[in-house]
Amino acid sequence: MKLLKLKIENEDGFRSLQQGFEINFHSLADTEAMEQFRPFCFAGLNGSGKSNVLEALANIFYHLEVCVAKYLPESIKDPKNFNRNDCTPDAFTLEYLIGQHNRKQYTLFYFDKVVISKKAGEEPGIRVYGYPFKEESIIIPNPETTKQDKKNGIVNSSGKILEEQDKMYLPAYIIGYSSGENEILSLPFIKSRLLHLDEYKQATKNEHPSFDEPENSLIYIDNNMSQAVLLACLLFENEETLAPLRHIDNTGILGLRSFRMNIRLHDFEFQDEETKKPTKAAILKLLEQNQLDDLKKCATSWFLDHKTKTLWLDFYISEATKDAFKEYFHSNSLECFQFFRLLYELNNHFVDEETKVDVYRSKGVYTDGKLPAGSPRQDVFHFLDFYITKELRTGKVKDLLLRSFSDGEHQFIHTMGICLLLKDKRSLLLLDEPETHFNPSWRAKFVKVLNDSISSGTPKGLPNGDFNVHLLKDVLLTSHSPFIISDCLPDNVVLFEKDESGDTTAKKASELGIDTYGTSVNLLTNRIFKNKETIGTYAMSKMTEFKKRFDSEEKTEDLIEELNNEFGDSIEKLMLIKEVTDKK
Repeated sequence: MKLLKLKIENEDGFRSLQQGFEINFHSLADTEAMEQFRPFCFAGLNGSGKSNVLEALANIFYHLEVCVAKYLPESIKDPKNFNRNDCTPDAFTLEYLIGQHNRKQYTLFYFDKVVISKKAGEEPGIRVYGYPFKEESIIIPNPETTKQDKKNGIVNSSGKILEEQDKMYLPAYIIGYSSGENEILSLPFIKSRLLHLDEYKQATKNEHPSFDEPENSLIYIDNNMSQAVLLACLLFENEETLAPLRHIDNTGILGLRSFRMNIRLHDFEFQDEETKKPTKAAILKLLEQNQLDDLKKCATSWFLDHKTKTLWLDFYISEATKDAFKEYFHSNSLECFQFFRLLYELNNHFVDEETKVDVYRSKGVYTDGKLPAGSPRQDVFHFLDFYITKELRTGKVKDLLLRSFSDGEHQFIHTMGICLLLKDKRSLLLLDEPETHFNPSWRAKFVKVLNDSISSGTPKGLPNGDFNVHLLKDVLLTSHSPFIISDCLPDNVVLFEKDESGDTTAKKASELGIDTYGTSVNLLTNRIFKNKETIGTYAMSKMTEFKKRFDSEEKTEDLIEELNNEFGDSIEKLMLIKEVTDKK
């Protein structure tokens, strides 16, 4: 998919984005650019509104996903928990291009333009245009039946009201990741996790024969989910696709050595509809006959502790282990990840109904910490003794626990791993400051490694014909790093600022006449972040004190020697010395 435009239209705006705020992404006038790897980088000072755009998109897609869901749990059907007429933001226009996997070719000629609009207090409406994406090529709503559909309430002023079959016009996956403590991006993803839990719980209560994966497509990559991402990648991907992870200058990960899984066989508690008395059912009832049995067949050894109702599975990784996973998970790393994702989300089984209702109804800034954290005994699932074979910078190869990796390494795994898993899926990646814990070297190579991960290997499962991997997904990231901005083209760097009235503006660097691609990080720091100095403020203040001493009666040669001894090399020091010597 490729984003075209987002406009916030409700009267009170959204967070720091005022009514009328508009951001333009790809241009239909330059379709060739969409066929290349060009992530959008949102840059600007703290509080300028960059992250609010990611949050708005996540909220909108959460709302749309629930609108088109075929199987909704009873908990979310309560109008106070979810109302089709009430979204945050409540009035917007979102435009993007998207292709369908069931078509013979995957090029822009076979794409659809999707326009989803919502007016305050109304349901969102969808309009779909075929190539060349003009009014005369509209597909939905059907021009021949629109008048009658309006009378029947199928079409409103924004387009056709969303139905189950419109799921095909949404991204297959919306991925969220935030490295900051202020996780304003997380709320719609937390709602999705609880929705997945309620969906699975109701399927268990209604005695469905199986449960493959949740309908809702929002996935938040936190530390726990990162383990599932890495495991799926290392078990299923090949030498070529794993190259970005294995490079010694990146993580140096050579492979997976071993891991243990702890699965506690808890019970769900229900109220019997007839007797109105509490009854129980095994949490993993829908997984026992298929996925859990398959997992046992992949394990090196396993043991069921009947006393504690705990299943222990140990995996010592060899080619045979990988072959077993590929056989039982149909050579599909994403299918394996989805299984682990479901187990992780079942860890929320103990969250009480009052807390869930509070989350579902929340429209504010909600962080993961507001949900109760389960103890190991309450968890349904977690990994133990997760050992990774890693090549150290000394050249030594060592097996290390994953938990011993640095924050930067985990952050690297978060981002690159999910790109590998979704390389053949229509997806939108919303990455909020993904480089926070990176050293300068990693920041400088981040965009390249991102490209290598997305482009690696040949996607499987798609029909024969023309195919361009970069058309499958869009990547939006916020960043304060001039290294990352320097790797992005001016049409893809969006600069956020507050104008004199306090409104947020989002303009492309190309509109402002700012070159970004390949531009020196010092120049970008000056132009974008309004910082002219190349040294720290404290050091600069001390250097200013030296300047005052030069104006005194002290001997210039002695002061220059003292200056050189105290300060390292910098433009500021050289300019001060030149200024003083020119005066003398």
